[in-house]
Amino acid sequence: MATETPTLTSVGIDIGTTTTQLIISELTLSTTGLGAVNVEIEDTDIVYRGTIYETPLLDHQTLDIDAIADLVTTEFENAGYTPTSIDSGAIIVTGESSYKTNAEELVTRIAADAGEFVVAAAGPELESVLAGTGSGAAAWAREREATILNVDIGGGTTNMCLFAGDSVVETRCLDVGGRLLRFDTSGTITHVSVPAAQLLETAGLSLDVGSRPAEGELHELAALMADVVFETIDGSGRSSTTKALTIGDGEYAARSLDGVCFSGGVGQLIASDTDTEMFAYGDFGNFLAAAIRDRLESSPLAYRSPNETIRATVIGAGTQTTSFSGTTVSLDEDVLPLRNLPVVEVSLAGTDCTSLAAEVCQQLEHGLALHETEQLAGLAVALPDVGSLSYARMQTLAQALTQGYVDAGYVDTQLPVVLVPRQNCAKALAQCLRASSSDLSPLVVVDEIAVSDGDYLDVGEPMLSSQTVPVVVKSLVFGGQ
Repeated sequence: MATETPTLTSVGIDIGTTTTQLIISELTLSTTGLGAVNVEIEDTDIVYRGTIYETPLLDHQTLDIDAIADLVTTEFENAGYTPTSIDSGAIIVTGESSYKTNAEELVTRIAADAGEFVVAAAGPELESVLAGTGSGAAAWAREREATILNVDIGGGTTNMCLFAGDSVVETRCLDVGGRLLRFDTSGTITHVSVPAAQLLETAGLSLDVGSRPAEGELHELAALMADVVFETIDGSGRSSTTKALTIGDGEYAARSLDGVCFSGGVGQLIASDTDTEMFAYGDFGNFLAAAIRDRLESSPLAYRSPNETIRATVIGAGTQTTSFSGTTVSLDEDVLPLRNLPVVEVSLAGTDCTSLAAEVCQQLEHGLALHETEQLAGLAVALPDVGSLSYARMQTLAQALTQGYVDAGYVDTQLPVVLVPRQNCAKALAQCLRASSSDLSPLVVVDEIAVSDGDYLDVGEPMLSSQTVPVVVKSLVFGGQ
């Protein structure tokens, strides 16, 4: 008898500098690999594309949490879904919105309201990957074994992701966007952001709130912004202006590109053939898009039309944030789902049980010291180098892990023990741990998930007859300018 194909209903919510939007997708799952040990998303069907709203603000530093929550509620009603029908997904705060004073409070609230396993995430690196996935650049690179750079230009930031084949090579992020300057309908400046002020100073332009610049001055500023974007696309010989607007270390791989895609709100303007009034959106986006189009016309870069522009990030958030463990998981299911587990990476490259236990203890003590135990749901211990999967090796690791957890005082916290071996060994390792001691309980072991220090992990409830669990690896990065 045929079995029903498993599906997940996933939501993506993007709260950006300029716009807020929601999409809902149906994800079809399949098992692959020898013995069907891997679970993958086989097909994605976007069943609802919500209205694109202007992001509600109380002032230039504060998001209007209540208004945004109301928008999300309205979109669920319009789509015909309720939060209880949502299986997975993400809310991501992007661009200048991630710098607002209450950004973390906002995403935590919306994530809790939007579904049982909807996660909160932020940070330009994650945004870069999601946008490149949602735009279609990742698929283009994978299907053609090509090197493609996706350039997502929103209201507050430009986030680039370099894809080579099926790999993410790196991300490149800038404080450059279409809403760094804002205008009223007459072209009078109503807001100048910190990055815009830096660019104005570099250009020698004396423009401030209340002034009405000539279009020539704005085109000059847009050309300077385009220079910053294209220097970052090139990845070498960056000017002091570009360095000042770079988010992160700015050390980029030297790669020739088979193509470049532009997504985001400004990306949509770049792709558009329709002439619009330059101040139609009350910001600088049309000027920046025009400058980038001019540069593309004289550039040797091969421009690839994206599948999605302004919705690229929200589609990535709704369809690509969830992965799945291998099908040899071992779980005490009563503790699931688990959210926001800080990841502690432990090297198990050695063979001596005593030294391995000391390494486990040291890393657990460090993790517990960094986080308030009262607010922890647990620590996720990443095991990137288990080594041989022999029974003797599993026994040694089980003894070392048990001793390390006891010595670190972790078992006294009564928090769940969550282990994430990179290799396909969850069930064997868990069996040895349970045979070694009853101290490590409740126990959750999920394998074939790549995580490292600084990540956060969410583990959902079991699927496919308890063979696998949905897992989200994420960053939670908020900051001020």
